[in-house]
Amino acid sequence: MNGQERLAEQSRAWLTEALFVLLQQENYNEITVKKIAEQAQLSRRTFYRSFKNKDELLNYCSDQLIQKYLNQLKNLKIQKMNFEQVLTVFFEFWWSEREKVRALIKQNLFILLLAKITPQASKLYQEFKAPWHIDGSLNEIEYIMNFSVGGFWNVLNTWLAKPNPEQPQVMVETLLKSLKKLSQN
Repeated sequence: MNGQERLAEQSRAWLTEALFVLLQQENYNEITVKKIAEQAQLSRRTFYRSFKNKDELLNYCSDQLIQKYLNQLKNLKIQKMNFEQVLTVFFEFWWSEREKVRALIKQNLFILLLAKITPQASKLYQEFKAPWHIDGSLNEIEYIMNFSVGGFWNVLNTWLAKPNPEQPQVMVETLLKSLKKLSQN
Protein backbone atom coordinates (compact mmCIF):
# COMPACT_ATOMS: atom_id res chain seq x y z
CA MET A 1 0.00 0.00 0.00
CA ASN A 2 1.49 3.33 -1.01
CA GLY A 3 1.34 6.56 0.99
CA GLN A 4 -1.69 7.93 -0.82
CA GLU A 5 -3.65 4.71 -0.25
CA ARG A 6 -2.72 4.75 3.46
CA LEU A 7 -3.87 8.37 3.72
CA ALA A 8 -7.19 7.52 2.01
CA GLU A 9 -7.65 4.56 4.36
CA GLN A 10 -6.92 6.75 7.39
CA SER A 11 -9.40 9.36 6.15
CA ARG A 12 -12.10 6.67 5.81
CA ALA A 13 -11.33 5.52 9.36
CA TRP A 14 -11.67 9.09 10.69
CA LEU A 15 -14.92 9.57 8.77
CA THR A 16 -16.24 6.30 10.19
CA GLU A 17 -15.36 7.37 13.73
CA ALA A 18 -16.97 10.74 13.12
CA LEU A 19 -20.20 9.17 11.90
CA PHE A 20 -20.46 6.97 15.00
CA VAL A 21 -19.79 9.92 17.30
CA LEU A 22 -22.55 11.88 15.56
CA LEU A 23 -24.95 8.92 15.63
CA GLN A 24 -24.69 8.95 19.42
CA GLN A 25 -25.53 12.66 19.53
CA GLU A 26 -28.20 13.29 16.92
CA ASN A 27 -30.68 11.78 14.51
CA TYR A 28 -29.17 10.19 11.40
CA ASN A 29 -31.48 12.22 9.16
CA GLU A 30 -30.06 15.43 10.62
CA ILE A 31 -26.44 14.44 10.15
CA THR A 32 -24.91 16.07 7.10
CA VAL A 33 -21.74 15.42 5.14
CA LYS A 34 -20.50 18.77 6.40
CA LYS A 35 -21.01 17.70 10.04
CA ILE A 36 -19.27 14.38 9.44
CA ALA A 37 -16.30 16.06 7.75
CA GLU A 38 -16.05 18.67 10.54
CA GLN A 39 -16.22 16.00 13.23
CA ALA A 40 -13.44 14.09 11.44
CA GLN A 41 -11.49 17.34 11.02
CA LEU A 42 -11.39 16.79 7.27
CA SER A 43 -12.69 18.76 4.36
CA ARG A 44 -15.91 17.89 2.55
CA ARG A 45 -13.75 17.40 -0.52
CA THR A 46 -11.86 14.65 1.32
CA PHE A 47 -15.20 13.07 2.26
CA TYR A 48 -16.35 13.06 -1.38
CA ARG A 49 -13.12 11.43 -2.52
CA SER A 50 -14.20 8.31 -0.66
CA PHE A 51 -17.99 8.45 -0.51
CA LYS A 52 -20.84 9.83 -2.63
CA ASN A 53 -22.98 10.61 0.41
CA LYS A 54 -23.54 9.72 4.06
CA ASP A 55 -25.56 6.62 3.13
CA GLU A 56 -22.56 5.24 1.28
CA LEU A 57 -20.43 5.95 4.36
CA LEU A 58 -22.99 4.14 6.53
CA ASN A 59 -22.89 1.16 4.16
CA TYR A 60 -19.09 1.21 4.31
CA CYS A 61 -19.24 1.24 8.14
CA SER A 62 -21.65 -1.69 8.13
CA ASP A 63 -19.45 -3.60 5.68
CA GLN A 64 -16.41 -2.97 7.86
CA LEU A 65 -18.13 -4.31 10.99
CA ILE A 66 -19.41 -7.39 9.19
CA GLN A 67 -16.06 -8.05 7.55
CA LYS A 68 -14.26 -7.71 10.86
CA TYR A 69 -16.59 -10.30 12.41
CA LEU A 70 -16.36 -12.67 9.44
CA ASN A 71 -12.55 -12.39 9.42
CA GLN A 72 -12.51 -13.31 13.08
CA LEU A 73 -14.63 -16.38 12.32
CA LYS A 74 -12.42 -17.36 9.39
CA ASN A 75 -9.35 -17.24 11.63
CA LEU A 76 -10.81 -19.78 14.03
CA LYS A 77 -10.38 -23.50 13.85
CA ILE A 78 -14.15 -23.76 13.86
CA GLN A 79 -14.25 -27.46 12.96
CA LYS A 80 -12.65 -28.16 16.34
CA MET A 81 -14.84 -25.76 18.32
CA ASN A 82 -17.97 -26.67 20.18
CA PHE A 83 -21.14 -24.60 20.03
CA GLU A 84 -20.45 -22.92 23.37
CA GLN A 85 -17.09 -21.64 22.08
CA VAL A 86 -18.73 -20.25 18.94
CA LEU A 87 -21.33 -18.47 21.06
CA THR A 88 -18.54 -17.05 23.21
CA VAL A 89 -16.75 -15.70 20.13
CA PHE A 90 -20.01 -14.22 18.84
CA PHE A 91 -20.93 -12.43 22.05
CA GLU A 92 -17.40 -11.28 22.88
CA PHE A 93 -16.89 -9.85 19.40
CA TRP A 94 -20.13 -7.88 19.39
CA TRP A 95 -19.53 -6.80 22.99
CA SER A 96 -16.25 -5.26 21.83
CA GLU A 97 -18.20 -3.33 19.16
CA ARG A 98 -21.17 -2.52 21.40
CA GLU A 99 -20.92 1.26 21.22
CA LYS A 100 -21.17 1.20 17.44
CA VAL A 101 -23.94 -1.39 17.51
CA ARG A 102 -25.86 0.56 20.15
CA ALA A 103 -25.62 3.72 18.03
CA LEU A 104 -27.04 1.80 15.06
CA ILE A 105 -29.81 0.26 17.19
CA LYS A 106 -30.74 3.65 18.62
CA GLN A 107 -31.09 5.05 15.09
CA ASN A 108 -33.01 2.00 13.76
CA LEU A 109 -30.10 1.32 11.41
CA PHE A 110 -28.99 -2.01 12.87
CA ILE A 111 -31.13 -3.89 10.36
CA LEU A 112 -28.57 -2.89 7.71
CA LEU A 113 -26.06 -5.27 9.25
CA LEU A 114 -28.56 -8.11 9.24
CA ALA A 115 -29.38 -7.47 5.58
CA LYS A 116 -25.66 -7.56 4.76
CA ILE A 117 -24.69 -10.68 6.67
CA THR A 118 -27.65 -12.92 5.81
CA PRO A 119 -26.64 -13.60 2.17
CA GLN A 120 -23.10 -14.41 3.29
CA ALA A 121 -24.24 -16.84 5.98
CA SER A 122 -24.95 -19.82 3.71
CA LYS A 123 -21.54 -19.51 2.05
CA LEU A 124 -19.82 -19.40 5.42
CA TYR A 125 -21.87 -22.33 6.65
CA GLN A 126 -20.61 -24.51 3.84
CA GLU A 127 -17.04 -23.26 4.29
CA PHE A 128 -16.81 -24.00 8.02
CA LYS A 129 -18.39 -27.45 8.16
CA ALA A 130 -18.66 -27.26 11.93
CA PRO A 131 -19.71 -30.45 13.74
CA TRP A 132 -23.15 -29.12 14.76
CA HIS A 133 -24.12 -28.04 11.24
CA ILE A 134 -26.73 -30.03 9.39
CA ASP A 135 -26.15 -31.87 6.17
CA GLY A 136 -28.68 -31.09 3.52
CA SER A 137 -29.47 -29.47 0.26
CA LEU A 138 -28.37 -25.92 -0.47
CA ASN A 139 -31.99 -24.89 -0.01
CA GLU A 140 -32.19 -26.50 3.45
CA ILE A 141 -28.88 -24.97 4.48
CA GLU A 142 -30.01 -21.53 3.30
CA TYR A 143 -33.18 -21.77 5.38
CA ILE A 144 -31.42 -22.94 8.54
CA MET A 145 -28.77 -20.25 8.19
CA ASN A 146 -31.36 -17.51 7.70
CA PHE A 147 -33.22 -18.85 10.72
CA SER A 148 -30.04 -18.94 12.80
CA VAL A 149 -28.70 -15.56 11.70
CA GLY A 150 -32.09 -13.91 12.25
CA GLY A 151 -32.32 -15.40 15.73
CA PHE A 152 -28.80 -14.38 16.69
CA TRP A 153 -29.35 -10.91 15.31
CA ASN A 154 -32.56 -10.45 17.28
CA VAL A 155 -30.81 -11.60 20.44
CA LEU A 156 -27.94 -9.22 19.71
CA ASN A 157 -30.37 -6.35 19.06
CA THR A 158 -32.30 -7.01 22.29
CA TRP A 159 -29.13 -7.51 24.34
CA LEU A 160 -27.17 -4.44 23.29
CA ALA A 161 -30.21 -2.15 23.24
CA LYS A 162 -30.44 -2.51 27.04
CA PRO A 163 -29.04 0.32 29.15
CA ASN A 164 -26.91 -2.22 31.07
CA PRO A 165 -26.46 -5.34 28.95
CA GLU A 166 -25.27 -8.55 30.55
CA GLN A 167 -21.67 -9.65 30.13
CA PRO A 168 -20.97 -11.91 27.12
CA GLN A 169 -20.49 -15.04 29.25
CA VAL A 170 -23.90 -14.55 30.86
CA MET A 171 -25.42 -14.40 27.38
CA VAL A 172 -23.64 -17.61 26.37
CA GLU A 173 -24.92 -19.40 29.47
CA THR A 174 -28.46 -18.06 28.96
CA LEU A 175 -28.61 -19.17 25.34
CA LEU A 176 -27.16 -22.61 26.07
CA LYS A 177 -29.63 -23.12 28.90
CA SER A 178 -32.56 -21.99 26.74
CA LEU A 179 -31.54 -24.10 23.75
CA LYS A 180 -31.16 -27.14 26.00
CA LYS A 181 -34.69 -26.61 27.32
CA LEU A 182 -36.05 -26.26 23.79
CA SER A 183 -34.38 -29.48 22.64
CA GLN A 184 -35.96 -31.39 25.55
CA ASN A 185 -39.50 -30.43 24.52
